[in-house]
Amino acid sequence: MFNIDKNTRRPAVAGSFYPKDPNILRKTVQTYLDEAADVNIDGEIFAVMAPHAGYVYSAHVAAPAYKLLSRIDFDTVIIIGHDFGRNAPDIVAVLDDHEYFETPLGKIAVDTELGEAMRKRLPSIIVHDGVHAKDHTVEIHLPFIQTLKPNCKILPVMFGEVVPTFCRDFVDTLQACMGDRKILIFASSDMSHYPSSDDARETDAETMALIQKGNLAAMCERHDGDGINRPGLVTPLCATGGVGVAMIWSERNGADTVTILKQANSGDIAGDRRQVVGYGSVAFSKSGHGTPFHVNLGVVEKPDYVQTTDDDFSVSKDVQEELLKLVRQRIMAEANGRPWSYTPPDSLPELLKPAAVFVTLHKNGRLRGCIGTTAPRDPLWKIVEYMAYAAAFDDPRFSKVTADEVDDLHIEISVLSPMKLAKSPDEIVPFKHGVMVRQGHNSGLFLPQVWEQIPDKKRFMGYLCEEKAGLDYDAWKSPETKIYLFTVFAFEE
Repeated sequence: MFNIDKNTRRPAVAGSFYPKDPNILRKTVQTYLDEAADVNIDGEIFAVMAPHAGYVYSAHVAAPAYKLLSRIDFDTVIIIGHDFGRNAPDIVAVLDDHEYFETPLGKIAVDTELGEAMRKRLPSIIVHDGVHAKDHTVEIHLPFIQTLKPNCKILPVMFGEVVPTFCRDFVDTLQACMGDRKILIFASSDMSHYPSSDDARETDAETMALIQKGNLAAMCERHDGDGINRPGLVTPLCATGGVGVAMIWSERNGADTVTILKQANSGDIAGDRRQVVGYGSVAFSKSGHGTPFHVNLGVVEKPDYVQTTDDDFSVSKDVQEELLKLVRQRIMAEANGRPWSYTPPDSLPELLKPAAVFVTLHKNGRLRGCIGTTAPRDPLWKIVEYMAYAAAFDDPRFSKVTADEVDDLHIEISVLSPMKLAKSPDEIVPFKHGVMVRQGHNSGLFLPQVWEQIPDKKRFMGYLCEEKAGLDYDAWKSPETKIYLFTVFAFEE
């Protein structure tokens, strides 16, 4: 029996991803460690990357990285699991505020003091226990850490929006808050998702080359499969944010060597090589003999919004019908466990234009999920597909949509016009403009539909600043706060 303790995060995947019986688990962990090849790494190790699938699939690939833990001197290991990408605009990271994480081997303490310090310093690092409650990408590594470093603490992290500057911001904040702690970064990531085995090997080799070269900018561009034309590929690296943090942290500490420890894919175990997941483990170290590791961040800052709004902004009727059909079919395929693919018709070139989108789901008149993005980085059809999946299955406020719910869903899509930087709040037109405020790392957004609930302009802006952006109620009056205006073309079934 596991302890029922509100200060302890209970195991979510014991008995599925790894053994639930503590005796069997101890033997399993030790077997993987004993069978792992010894890797000769000269010098200090600052970070590792290892996969997070079930032990039967990926533990043999992760084991060389685990085995290195016994020779690394650290007090706290920052375990960075899955990231949310475009589903978490302007969020750097998501922490959990439990004091302990539990596995069948017992409890492991969370470095809550470090987490709290980082949150205070960088408000775009937030806490959401629900995000961590069922996650496996941190938990999967804990039995090995408990076996090899029983006295260390952990800081469990889910990464937010995957941009190089957010990886840098996380490292900046960690360095400012770590005190005299000895830190290890543990990036938890699988590699290519769902191409054929041969394509996975090629994709993973390309990704590993980018990691070794420190090209984080290119890794972030490839995060959602951009620029990679391989059938079935969803992403080449599912936790790019954590790997980016490992790279920058290692650069800051003088790393000069990136060692690939082991690679494989799920087809090597399951035998089905038609759709696989790639796995790889890596160590970042300083030998004192190599060329200093350098990370390419690409654009130094997130681009500002300087476009103008278009009062005539709209979406054609044919495109509306195509997108609503796409959303329903995407959700239905996932809920029923069926494969999904989509090719935009040549007759609708509007679908290829970059756009920012919110997808909202209602069931019986009540909100069932809503996720969106504010920056037009992807083609309209692709971002609608992303947000449809996220609203149905990744909105942390709700459970995942089930197959028997799909017919009862009501779908609304809101396409945002390009944003305009307002010269003053006087430019805001109630019931017409959506508004985004930004001050430093803090930002928040209200769609124009919110005017129906908060018709008073001062209250609208006050709630936007206080409840959505984490700023003072009157921050919108400050010259330090940027105000962006946009319009929305919304349509529904």
